[in-house]
Amino acid sequence: MKRITVSIPDELAEALEKVVKLDPLRRSRSAIISEALTRYIASKYPNLLKHKEVKGPTVISALKIAKLRAPSLTLRRTRLKLPEWVKVED
Repeated sequence: MKRITVSIPDELAEALEKVVKLDPLRRSRSAIISEALTRYIASKYPNLLKHKEVKGPTVISALKIAKLRAPSLTLRRTRLKLPEWVKVED
């Protein structure tokens, strides 16, 4: 693994900090940036990344995000924020 230094606009840095705080999987800043770069390169230049297929959210990550609670609808005050699902071809 290599380490790089990147300068980004203040607005993007502030948004990144908010994402780190809101991320239900509690990933590090580095992991979020790495995933974003991986997805960008995989979509624009798929032949450059041959070792890993990029997939959407899994059922396990959705369950972690859901923070399971009592089944009673009266106890649930807010709607659950679930990730957008991505269709994965076999």
